[in-house]
Amino acid sequence: MRYIPGVACVALLALCCAAGPAGAQSVDMKTIVSIGGPPVVLNQNSQLNAAGVFMIGGSTSATVTQNGTNNATGVLQFGGTNSASIGQAGMNNFAFVGQTGQSATSLVSQLGAMNTGTVAQFSAVNTSTIVQTGP
Repeated sequence: MRYIPGVACVALLALCCAAGPAGAQSVDMKTIVSIGGPPVVLNQNSQLNAAGVFMIGGSTSATVTQNGTNNATGVLQFGGTNSASIGQAGMNNFAFVGQTGQSATSLVSQLGAMNTGTVAQFSAVNTSTIVQTGP
Protein backbone atom coordinates (compact mmCIF):
# COMPACT_ATOMS: atom_id res chain seq x y z
CA MET A 1 0.00 0.00 0.00
CA ARG A 2 1.30 3.45 -0.91
CA TYR A 3 1.41 6.21 1.67
CA ILE A 4 0.42 9.58 0.26
CA PRO A 5 2.03 12.44 2.20
CA GLY A 6 -0.37 14.88 3.87
CA VAL A 7 0.61 17.62 1.44
CA ALA A 8 -0.48 15.52 -1.52
CA CYS A 9 -3.81 14.77 0.16
CA VAL A 10 -4.48 18.46 0.80
CA ALA A 11 -3.48 19.30 -2.76
CA LEU A 12 -5.79 16.61 -4.15
CA LEU A 13 -8.69 17.79 -1.98
CA ALA A 14 -8.23 21.39 -3.13
CA LEU A 15 -8.02 20.23 -6.71
CA CYS A 16 -11.18 18.10 -6.51
CA CYS A 17 -13.15 20.94 -4.92
CA ALA A 18 -12.00 23.34 -7.63
CA ALA A 19 -12.85 20.85 -10.37
CA GLY A 20 -16.58 21.18 -9.72
CA PRO A 21 -19.12 18.48 -10.56
CA ALA A 22 -17.81 15.08 -11.44
CA GLY A 23 -17.36 14.56 -15.13
CA ALA A 24 -15.29 12.60 -17.55
CA GLN A 25 -11.73 13.75 -16.96
CA SER A 26 -8.39 12.18 -17.54
CA VAL A 27 -6.48 11.96 -14.26
CA ASP A 28 -2.76 11.59 -13.62
CA MET A 29 -1.83 11.07 -9.96
CA LYS A 30 1.75 10.37 -8.90
CA THR A 31 3.33 9.83 -5.49
CA ILE A 32 7.12 9.64 -5.43
CA VAL A 33 9.17 8.77 -2.36
CA SER A 34 12.94 9.05 -2.78
CA ILE A 35 15.51 8.28 -0.10
CA GLY A 36 18.99 9.17 -1.29
CA GLY A 37 17.93 8.70 -4.89
CA PRO A 38 18.56 10.59 -8.11
CA PRO A 39 16.79 13.84 -9.02
CA VAL A 40 13.05 13.53 -9.67
CA VAL A 41 11.67 14.83 -12.97
CA LEU A 42 7.93 14.54 -13.54
CA ASN A 43 5.85 15.75 -16.50
CA GLN A 44 2.05 15.53 -16.38
CA ASN A 45 -0.32 16.48 -19.20
CA SER A 46 -3.79 15.28 -18.16
CA GLN A 47 -6.89 17.35 -17.40
CA LEU A 48 -6.41 16.66 -13.67
CA ASN A 49 -2.79 16.39 -12.45
CA ALA A 50 -1.75 15.66 -8.85
CA ALA A 51 1.79 14.99 -7.64
CA GLY A 52 3.25 14.32 -4.21
CA VAL A 53 7.05 14.20 -3.93
CA PHE A 54 8.79 13.29 -0.66
CA MET A 55 12.60 13.29 -0.66
CA ILE A 56 15.24 12.55 1.98
CA GLY A 57 18.96 12.60 1.24
CA GLY A 58 22.16 14.59 1.04
CA SER A 59 21.19 16.48 -2.10
CA THR A 60 17.55 16.51 -3.24
CA SER A 61 16.21 17.88 -6.51
CA ALA A 62 12.66 17.80 -7.87
CA THR A 63 11.24 19.24 -11.10
CA VAL A 64 7.50 18.97 -11.73
CA THR A 65 5.78 20.28 -14.87
CA GLN A 66 1.99 20.14 -15.14
CA ASN A 67 -0.22 21.16 -18.07
CA GLY A 68 -3.91 20.56 -17.49
CA THR A 69 -7.14 22.16 -16.38
CA ASN A 70 -6.45 21.45 -12.68
CA ASN A 71 -2.94 20.98 -11.26
CA ALA A 72 -1.72 20.28 -7.73
CA THR A 73 1.79 19.56 -6.45
CA GLY A 74 3.26 19.05 -3.01
CA VAL A 75 7.04 18.71 -2.55
CA LEU A 76 8.71 17.95 0.80
CA GLN A 77 12.51 17.81 0.91
CA PHE A 78 14.83 16.95 3.81
CA GLY A 79 18.46 17.06 2.74
CA GLY A 80 21.67 19.04 2.86
CA THR A 81 21.04 20.86 -0.43
CA ASN A 82 17.43 21.07 -1.63
CA SER A 83 16.13 22.28 -4.97
CA ALA A 84 12.53 22.31 -6.23
CA SER A 85 11.05 23.66 -9.44
CA ILE A 86 7.31 23.56 -10.22
CA GLY A 87 5.75 24.80 -13.45
CA GLN A 88 1.96 24.73 -13.82
CA ALA A 89 -0.33 25.87 -16.64
CA GLY A 90 -4.07 25.44 -16.21
CA MET A 91 -7.24 27.03 -14.88
CA ASN A 92 -6.58 26.05 -11.24
CA ASN A 93 -3.05 25.61 -9.90
CA PHE A 94 -1.96 24.67 -6.37
CA ALA A 95 1.69 24.24 -5.31
CA PHE A 96 3.36 23.68 -1.95
CA VAL A 97 7.10 23.34 -1.29
CA GLY A 98 8.54 22.49 2.14
CA GLN A 99 12.32 22.30 2.52
CA THR A 100 14.77 21.88 5.39
CA GLY A 101 18.54 21.39 5.33
CA GLN A 102 21.71 23.43 4.77
CA SER A 103 20.38 25.29 1.72
CA ALA A 104 17.02 25.49 -0.02
CA THR A 105 16.10 26.84 -3.43
CA SER A 106 12.64 26.82 -4.96
CA LEU A 107 10.89 28.16 -8.04
CA VAL A 108 7.12 28.06 -8.54
CA SER A 109 5.70 29.33 -11.83
CA GLN A 110 1.93 29.31 -12.36
CA LEU A 111 -0.20 30.42 -15.30
CA GLY A 112 -3.92 30.21 -14.65
CA ALA A 113 -7.14 31.81 -13.44
CA MET A 114 -6.69 30.66 -9.83
CA ASN A 115 -3.12 30.22 -8.54
CA THR A 116 -2.03 29.27 -5.04
CA GLY A 117 1.67 28.89 -4.21
CA THR A 118 3.25 28.35 -0.80
CA VAL A 119 6.90 27.90 0.09
CA ALA A 120 8.20 27.05 3.58
CA GLN A 121 11.99 26.90 3.97
CA PHE A 122 13.93 26.14 7.14
CA SER A 123 17.57 26.16 6.08
CA ALA A 124 20.69 28.24 6.72
CA VAL A 125 20.41 29.70 3.19
CA ASN A 126 16.95 30.11 1.61
CA THR A 127 16.00 31.32 -1.85
CA SER A 128 12.50 31.21 -3.32
CA THR A 129 10.66 32.69 -6.28
CA ILE A 130 6.95 32.51 -7.04
CA VAL A 131 5.63 33.83 -10.37
CA GLN A 132 1.87 33.84 -10.88
CA THR A 133 0.16 35.05 -14.05
CA GLY A 134 -3.52 35.14 -14.97
CA PRO A 135 -4.98 34.79 -18.44
